[in-house]
Amino acid sequence: MKNRVLFLYIIVAIIPLLIMDVAALGAIVRSEKRERIHEMENAASAIQYTLANELDSADKLTQSVYTNKYIYDFIDRHYQSGLEYYEAYYSFFEDTLIDMVDGANNISYTFYVDNDSIINGAQFQRLETAEGQSWYEYIMASGRKLGLMFDYGGAITSVREDERRVYFYEILDMYDHRSRNLLLVNIDYSYLSKLLQNTNYDLDVYVCDDEKILMSNKSEINAGKPYESIKTLENIGYVKEFQAFNQQLTIRVANKNGMGQMWISRWGMQLLFLVIINILLPIFVISRISRFVYSYRLREQEMIVTRQHAELHALHSQINPHFLFNALESIRMHSIIKQETETAEMVEKLAKLQRQYTEWNEDNISIEKELSFAENYLGLQKYRFGDRLSYSIEADDDCRAYLIPKLTLVTFVENACIHGIENKNKNGWIFVRIFKKDEKLIIEIEDTGSGMSAEETETLLHKMRDADMELLNEPGRVGIVNACLRLKMMTDNTVEFELESEESVGTIVSIAIPIDKLIS
Repeated sequence: MKNRVLFLYIIVAIIPLLIMDVAALGAIVRSEKRERIHEMENAASAIQYTLANELDSADKLTQSVYTNKYIYDFIDRHYQSGLEYYEAYYSFFEDTLIDMVDGANNISYTFYVDNDSIINGAQFQRLETAEGQSWYEYIMASGRKLGLMFDYGGAITSVREDERRVYFYEILDMYDHRSRNLLLVNIDYSYLSKLLQNTNYDLDVYVCDDEKILMSNKSEINAGKPYESIKTLENIGYVKEFQAFNQQLTIRVANKNGMGQMWISRWGMQLLFLVIINILLPIFVISRISRFVYSYRLREQEMIVTRQHAELHALHSQINPHFLFNALESIRMHSIIKQETETAEMVEKLAKLQRQYTEWNEDNISIEKELSFAENYLGLQKYRFGDRLSYSIEADDDCRAYLIPKLTLVTFVENACIHGIENKNKNGWIFVRIFKKDEKLIIEIEDTGSGMSAEETETLLHKMRDADMELLNEPGRVGIVNACLRLKMMTDNTVEFELESEESVGTIVSIAIPIDKLIS
């Protein structure tokens, strides 16, 4: 009898509990692992983006210098005397804007030139002053004409204690492939470290090369100490490789400490539910088994009936927790998925739109891309205003490949939304139409918003048609003036602007660009 009772207890209580516990805990562990990896991926991407964005400033400086014939003429010229050099030196900075870069964006630069007639000082040094320094030896050994390097050593042009440094360099051989002249850009290491710390991720993230920890978002990183070995890193949970200007780097993310507390905060209710089931189910089964044994002793027939009744309840008790847990988990997952889908869609639109504002690799882009930016912007505003805003975008297929200045269309759409729809309490529409007419590309942006008075309409139309650099310094509608000015520059001042507006009715902007002025 005891063996039968023990066997029954194992079958109806212990095994179902083990199966349920393993399934539930497995689901929690998998969910936590996915969440942790996702969080580490986001932290690594944020660090990479921040670092790349700052390095891009140095790259833009070197690219602008690399193709500047005036700079090559200055550093290659043989000067007969120190006076001649200083006169040319001061004339150089009066004729170029390069001195505005020094100190901006926390970068500085130095030219190292193979010219004995140049006097060492400030931004220009003879190449011999670089020979023997660790950074110069690194550049020569690498054989690369452009790249990024992390160094530890003293200052280049002054006596100063050793500290960590970030250099961006380029050999200036645009017009002479044998040239040894180079531009060395010094990027403020401390400034970069603070930017990484300001990413506000509760994870320790390290930027490394094959041997050293180069940077981190940890506040205790000391720029005055030599780089530490990557062998000192522990508990790394995620590694991402990327290349920054011929320098192979890795981003290593450490697992978060205090996982136990995090588990309790996230899964406390589910774990409590499991504990309760693990306590109540055995008690319930034991009580049923006890009744079953007692009934068996009284009467065999009654024992059989009681046993069947107990087994039925035991099966119910096995099924119900599974059903309840699965139902709760399904509801939770669907709720999370629904919430994250909506939020992720808006974040994606904002990220795509913001990237276009911050990354300016080209000034002219296709109308197809501009329409995509405009649709992202209107989607965000639709999320904000709800039924107050509706929009329609129509563009002929044969117009989509033409190039126009970047963000011009978005600027007019934004103006229609902010100055038209936002100031109107009633529901409004924004229409974007692009088509060809009379050998011209027509762009129309219409809104049914608050509109403008005749005086305001005339003033804005004047700014659009007469857009120039001086008007950019005046307050009001600077974005519109900027867009119109770039359209005028692209079309040799042949673009035509029309503006119609009526208070409480709406506004329509019409832009006509001759087809022969467009690039496909």
